[in-house]
Amino acid sequence: MEVSFLKRKIVVENTLTPYIDYLESQGYDVYTLYRNDNLQNIVSDEYDAIVVSGLDQLSLNDTEFEKPNASIIEADGLTPEEVHSIIQDKANLGS
Repeated sequence: MEVSFLKRKIVVENTLTPYIDYLESQGYDVYTLYRNDNLQNIVSDEYDAIVVSGLDQLSLNDTEFEKPNASIIEADGLTPEEVHSIIQDKANLGS
């Protein structure tokens, strides 16, 4: 029996390099968020989480922006390992 493995996709703010590196090493497909410049590209349900340095970096009040269904995680004060654990917990709750 063949098992298909799909990489889990997440979005991480570009300034969070240690988080990007760690999550990639854990097998995640990481899409880089450049402040709000490419936020409008995150519109599907394909992403499990959005990791930002602080919620002030994520402008959800833009009238052209539709809030994605992904969990938004504020990395401030958390290690990459803690963020990874939160992503896993949220993914397990959703399955």
